[in-house]
Amino acid sequence: MRVFLITGSLLLLAVAALVVHIEFFAVSTGAFTGKLEDVVPRQLLGWQVEDLPLAETKAARENIHSVLNYDQVVQRVFVKDGVQVLVYVAYWKPGRVSLVDAGSHNPDSCWVLAGCERLDRSHAVAAAVDRRDLLPYEHGEYRTPAGVRIQAMFWHLVNGRPNRYEEQEVGWSTGFEGRIDRLRLVAKDFKERGLDQRSEQMFVRISSNKPMKELLADPDVRFLFSRLGRLGIYADEKWR
Repeated sequence: MRVFLITGSLLLLAVAALVVHIEFFAVSTGAFTGKLEDVVPRQLLGWQVEDLPLAETKAARENIHSVLNYDQVVQRVFVKDGVQVLVYVAYWKPGRVSLVDAGSHNPDSCWVLAGCERLDRSHAVAAAVDRRDLLPYEHGEYRTPAGVRIQAMFWHLVNGRPNRYEEQEVGWSTGFEGRIDRLRLVAKDFKERGLDQRSEQMFVRISSNKPMKELLADPDVRFLFSRLGRLGIYADEKWR
């Protein structure tokens, strides 16, 4: 029994030392070195382009920042002939936030909690733009309280690879209750990625009032997608 207790204590000390080393001393640098505001085009020939704030007031924007805790964010809308394309991208340096904290802020939660209805949902969708394969993306169709239908494709990229969404629920609870609900996802992250959770993360969402197949048939939109390649949404191009 004494040998068992000593062995167990030493094992716990070793794990604790490893966690402390990873959290405070391990050097972790990001592969993405660009600025989101430069990567997402400010102009698109024939389109009206505008930056959209995440909230109407400064206080509300600061609250969103404190919740998401991102390092960079950009939200830009492209409008032409009744077609609207909204590009939202948030970036977190390695170790900034947990995978669950970054990944749970998606249309299934944020939009649904804001009153939207989820009408359709697909996981790990395969698609190509001009013969270039996109990384598998998440797709959903949502209806706003005003009755407007929105199509959204999005990626939660972790160290450049898409993170899973099949086990995430619609309309996560907020606050402490939500963190309890998401504990099983935290456990899965540790099982899949080990103790070092200091991952570099990017959330990319492209939404529109038009179906994605129709949208991707537009040459202007395909050009826009090519410009977004630096975000790492293509299988043949790493983020940079």
